[in-house]
Amino acid sequence: MRTLTPFRIGLSLILIGSIWITIVFSTTEKISQDLNLGTKESASLDLDLKGKGLGFYKITMPNYSKEIVNVKVFDPQGSFINLKRIETKMSVNYFEFEYSGKYTLEMTNFSEIPIQVKAEFGNTKTEEYTFPSVMVLIGACFLVWSGYKRLQNYSTAHPEENKP
Repeated sequence: MRTLTPFRIGLSLILIGSIWITIVFSTTEKISQDLNLGTKESASLDLDLKGKGLGFYKITMPNYSKEIVNVKVFDPQGSFINLKRIETKMSVNYFEFEYSGKYTLEMTNFSEIPIQVKAEFGNTKTEEYTFPSVMVLIGACFLVWSGYKRLQNYSTAHPEENKP
């Protein structure tokens, strides 16, 4: 049976933490949709968010050529909590939400031409990343420490200089 070395412990912690983070992120509440927005046309996505936390939206315009999209996030009472003007090919923005309910992401095309938009809207679940992130950090520390210990014992031979 192989012994547990700091290197193996660190690698295991990084692997387990990374898989855990992937699972948490893949199970978050989110919705994505491909939309075609005509000139001065709007579209919206609705999502039920629970509790309080940090939400996100990602707007991508695959055929970007200086189009402008206005994005608003509305809370369940209809008040807007986030307003951004998107003028890039891809934009990721975050907003805080305080209570459960149906949140709405509204996108408006201000360009003179119709555009294609890919929108993703969801909850980041940042509170659920704390423990696996600490695991990854501790694993990385173990890896650095084991590398330091190996290099500390490694010595190089320096040839003597040629003396005249």
